[in-house]
Amino acid sequence: MNQRPIPCGTDHVRTRSRRRRRTILGAAVALAVFAHLSAQSTILQVERDGDRLRLAAPGLHFLTGAPLQRLHDGRSVTYAFAVTLEVEHGGAGGARLAREVVFSYDLWEERFSVAHLDEPKASASHLTSAAAEAWCLELLKLPVRAAPADKTFVVKFECWLRDEGTQPADAASATTITGLIDMFSRKAREAPPRWEAVSRKMRLADLTDKASK
Repeated sequence: MNQRPIPCGTDHVRTRSRRRRRTILGAAVALAVFAHLSAQSTILQVERDGDRLRLAAPGLHFLTGAPLQRLHDGRSVTYAFAVTLEVEHGGAGGARLAREVVFSYDLWEERFSVAHLDEPKASASHLTSAAAEAWCLELLKLPVRAAPADKTFVVKFECWLRDEGTQPADAASATTITGLIDMFSRKAREAPPRWEAVSRKMRLADLTDKASK
């Protein structure tokens, strides 16, 4: 009677180990991709105010999750912000503005303090979370001249935590399976949260000047 050969114990263990590593690697990659694509997004409101374009995003809140917990633990947090005006269909013009703001939290008063990293005099304190978020958007006013007079454009807002850590010198090499698994797992765990908001397509003529009211 024919009998199936019994797989060698060592080879069987190695096969299972390889399958397990592939499964872990696949899960780590999927988690990293999910973390990258799960950025909070909402509609950005744009209003003309004299020679500036004022931004608002009432549905977007970045003082949440791990950054908020860090603030509640008494540590400061640095947010990076960027706003970009993009002209549709490859039109000329456009603009980009970037700012960094340091947040801190008063545990007794339960209020936030904010300071523009490049301009220490630009600061505020005793703010609620909503007021602190709005204060940051006030730093991102774009000049009206950046918008084309006769073309459609959109405005994009981005917010993320400034990276405060680097990979340890003794970290596993990415050239090994173990190193790849560790790298993707670490990226999935440590991928900084990111928030985005994009305006609807608009023309400058569509914006009512708040300063003229």
